[in-house]
Amino acid sequence: WSEAERKRRYASAMSDEEVERLEALGVAWGVLAEQWERMFGLLQAFQEREGHANVPAGHVEDGEKLGVWLRNQRTRYQARGWSEAERKRRYASAMSDEEVERLEALGVAWGVLAEQWERMFGLLQAFQEREGHANVPAGHVEDGEKLGVWLRNQRTRYQARGWSEAERK
Repeated sequence: WSEAERKRRYASAMSDEEVERLEALGVAWGVLAEQWERMFGLLQAFQEREGHANVPAGHVEDGEKLGVWLRNQRTRYQARGWSEAERKRRYASAMSDEEVERLEALGVAWGVLAEQWERMFGLLQAFQEREGHANVPAGHVEDGEKLGVWLRNQRTRYQARGWSEAERK
């Protein structure tokens, strides 16, 4: 019933009295926009508390799957460059300029992996300057990050450059 009433609200004239009565019960006319605003508010709270807006994928904030929502926003950001057919195929809508600006104002990074790589490279630079070499022990932790594990993974990635597709799997 409620969905039918929402469609009627936009498709034909609903009386002011009907609108007022439904709104008095808390009916929202723009459900998706309202949901986006609620999740954005949760992201703001996370950013203020944690000092960044890079929400882990599995993070739940106030009972809501904030990490999943942010991943979906990143997909919507990418969808801005996709054709209409590609967006339909992937069930993704393109993000508005306003949404992009608001998320970027909180510090949302669109290329999370590239940002993480740069952060870890910076830690490696600091290690090299301090220790005089870049041979980080496998178990070494730098500024709370597993720098030794990261460097081992970089070495594996380097070796994979010469491997065939079958060897990489």
